[in-house]
Amino acid sequence: MNGRIPDNRGPYDRSRPANGSRTGSVPPRRQAGVPRPETVVPEEKQPETLLEKINGWRLGISIEIEPIIRGLVCLLLISFFALLQTTLFARFRPFGAVPDLLLPLVVAISMTIREKWGAVSGLAAAFIIESLGGATVTILPLLYMPTGYLCGLLTIYYFRNGLAVRAMYTGVTTLARCLFTLIIIYMSSPSVNLPAVLLHITLPEFVSTAVFSFLPHLAVRYAFRLTEGKKIDG
Repeated sequence: MNGRIPDNRGPYDRSRPANGSRTGSVPPRRQAGVPRPETVVPEEKQPETLLEKINGWRLGISIEIEPIIRGLVCLLLISFFALLQTTLFARFRPFGAVPDLLLPLVVAISMTIREKWGAVSGLAAAFIIESLGGATVTILPLLYMPTGYLCGLLTIYYFRNGLAVRAMYTGVTTLARCLFTLIIIYMSSPSVNLPAVLLHITLPEFVSTAVFSFLPHLAVRYAFRLTEGKKIDG
């Protein structure tokens, strides 16, 4: 005996001290059948599109592109139908009266993109048509703006956005438009003959507006389908 402690450790016990203590660290053994953990490789960041870059700009303000597009579409539709009403239909005069194309346009916008846009579009449509001189009344904002707001609310909470509901809204609002015309006529001339006014002014106005109201509804339907890339009900 030379005073040395014999090393009886096996090949897997080399991490344990030779004096028999267990203070050394033993590497854990991997169990058979357990796969090795895969190394997660971070995905490469895709380049941003132009729309994402616009939405991500920060110059002290937050830019949202969807309301801007909606506002531009509404403004273009209002301008187009206001010009159509004051040029072509002012000369053509179907059924003896100029149809009010902006009122069903406000109804269509309100049913498609809801009450806030309907109210704003109604106010803008009233001022644009009055500035072009295509309206016989001067209180159109009192009709157009509530129409846009109420039709949107009724579509959300009470009625389904469908063809029958659009026809109902258009008919009721057109009756209100004829009532406004009648009130203005009586305010300007109280001695007017009521049967003559109903027969020659309000009735042709109602029929003309009701017949051509499909034009604004179709325009709004396909304009927002193209710009927003989604199907519009109704």
